[in-house]
Amino acid sequence: MRHYLGICLVLITVAGIAFFALHSCVAAADHTIESVRDAFSQVLRVQPQVTINHRVVLTQTAPVAEFAVVTKEELVSLHFNVHLEVLSVQVPLTEKNLTAEATYRLKAGFNLEEPFHVTIDPATHHVEATMPHAKILSVEQIGDLAYHGEGALLNQITDEERTTILNNLNTLAHQTAEESTLKEDAEKQIVQRLETLIQHNGQTIQIEWNHSAQKMPLK
Repeated sequence: MRHYLGICLVLITVAGIAFFALHSCVAAADHTIESVRDAFSQVLRVQPQVTINHRVVLTQTAPVAEFAVVTKEELVSLHFNVHLEVLSVQVPLTEKNLTAEATYRLKAGFNLEEPFHVTIDPATHHVEATMPHAKILSVEQIGDLAYHGEGALLNQITDEERTTILNNLNTLAHQTAEESTLKEDAEKQIVQRLETLIQHNGQTIQIEWNHSAQKMPLK
């Protein structure tokens, strides 16, 4: 009888330890999930899809479609010069110059409708995140457009030429945004903020970029 009671006590003790360990693991996993959700919500305004053991425990949601991280104002200028020629010889009094310039607000950030996926290791609670690259979200002219023009006596500046240089100026502003470091700056800021928050909560994080993401149309 005593031997039977001893076995029962051992089994109860083992079961209690197992239950406590399981409860601790579940509590730790829940804490990691909450930490990831809060970090992404605070930094990117998005709740990513979170997976543990190939099981989705959180689905992706976002209150907005885009989130701008970096904003910069850039003065863009374009010069237009033309003259008339006859037999490859410039005709006097036909050379005209037109310069247009305007300040544009450039914004880089993330399309929150693209997939943000996080996988959590249930044993180590290591976080692996896959995110889309940052994009140029908008290129917006702010303030007035300035023209500096000088027509020629025999070749005045036309309204069509003013329209053309304005369109070319907008194109140049978009090119300036794409060739700038704004997208890289946005990604660096996001990585730094996420790492700081996740590591503060006791987890490690590794971020990979989804290279298959398509460019957003410029606005």
